[in-house]
Amino acid sequence: MKKVVGVLAALLSCAFQVSAETNTAIDNWTTFAQQTGKPEHQKWLEAISDPRAITLAKRWKELRGFDAYDALAKYQIPTELKPGLVINKSNIGQYPWLKDYLPRDYMKSLNSDTGFVREISIVPTNTYYMNAGVLKATLAIQGKNLTPTTDEYSTLVNPDGSATLLNDETASAIPYLNPKDGLELNWSFIAHGVGTETLIFDPMISNSCDDKGSLDVQYTGLIWWQKFHGRQTIEPLGSIDDKDDLIEGGSLYVVSPNDVSGIAAVRQRAALGDKTDDFRIFIPSMRRTRILSGNDAQDPMYYGLEVTWDDWRAYWAKTDLNTFEYKMLGERLILSSPETGYIYRSADMNESQCAWNNMEMELRPVWVLEVTDKIGKYQYKTRTIYIDQETYYAQFQEMSDKRGEPYRTWDDSRSWRPFDGDAQWDRITIHNEFNNRLNIITVTPDWDDRGEKVTEEYFDVDQLRDM
Repeated sequence: MKKVVGVLAALLSCAFQVSAETNTAIDNWTTFAQQTGKPEHQKWLEAISDPRAITLAKRWKELRGFDAYDALAKYQIPTELKPGLVINKSNIGQYPWLKDYLPRDYMKSLNSDTGFVREISIVPTNTYYMNAGVLKATLAIQGKNLTPTTDEYSTLVNPDGSATLLNDETASAIPYLNPKDGLELNWSFIAHGVGTETLIFDPMISNSCDDKGSLDVQYTGLIWWQKFHGRQTIEPLGSIDDKDDLIEGGSLYVVSPNDVSGIAAVRQRAALGDKTDDFRIFIPSMRRTRILSGNDAQDPMYYGLEVTWDDWRAYWAKTDLNTFEYKMLGERLILSSPETGYIYRSADMNESQCAWNNMEMELRPVWVLEVTDKIGKYQYKTRTIYIDQETYYAQFQEMSDKRGEPYRTWDDSRSWRPFDGDAQWDRITIHNEFNNRLNIITVTPDWDDRGEKVTEEYFDVDQLRDM
């Protein structure tokens, strides 16, 4: 036991020594891990103290010009809002300032005896970043002044007229490091993609829960996703063959229960704003493959899920200036789930499988993007996306119905690797505020040999259904 304590003390001491020239997150996690004594917090400290993580964090800070702690320093934060604070129904009334940081749906849940989150624990703010391939590509376009624009067809294009997300030189870059308006913020969010070049969920488990907090049905499936151009880190590098007009593709195969087993779906995003996505789904009960349109993308993926095809991958609606208005509402701080899934799951599930007993949250600097339906034909009147200022990915989403009333919320926590900045998913919570139905999705990402495992067959629905 003395030996274990000594090793931990040496690790914490080493982390403290290097943190002064790297990032404040290591200092704060050093103190926090000592206070809690939890193995998962100590493992997370070790992960962010990896020399590779320290170097990558520093390089991203130099490129952005700031990190999360620089952003937090611009705000007056309540002294009580610090790591170690635990908030639940019994004490939430003591913190009137909480509504300024915690999304509305979580406030309601904590105030309820049967909410889908029963308790929140505050952990130190992390310093996040993307992989070295995205860094390299972003540095390259900054150095060459390849700032893109949006053309009359709602396509992001380079100064030479090429589609930014098809061009191997620009496809992996974050186009606007410091977005000036909602459209630029939207494009940086789109360019982030899913945080990796090839993604595998094996399996993905989706709990569909009724309005009383009981499990209706549990779905099991597999998901694959691939970036088609500008690939820098996972083979094949460069562009995928025969994807000249497509940015990315996602595929789904449902394993259980029996009534939906065998559903196979493939959606590939078209780069050009005036071209529809290639979107096909095989339905075993019908023994046929359907070609879906943009209207079909607003339907739930299958019975019991609050996730529509346009919510799949967190946000897959086409950028369209004729249909949507993109407005940046400003900057703020919010409490949101940490991205610790590669080391540990930051929420403890209730035995009902329809609520979280405790969920960790950290304070994050975000831009607020409001996407508004201008023609009244979309499933949501508004989608409000809280986009992280370090990763350009959504920390939280709120959707309103066509009347403008609260409808759905989306929160996810990533499986993010500090040593290389690569990311997949760990868990997703989707709540319907209107009927109180809930989906809790948990994911086991596959990290090994992804370049060999995901091949062109996964993006052909007629081959996928027979695999």
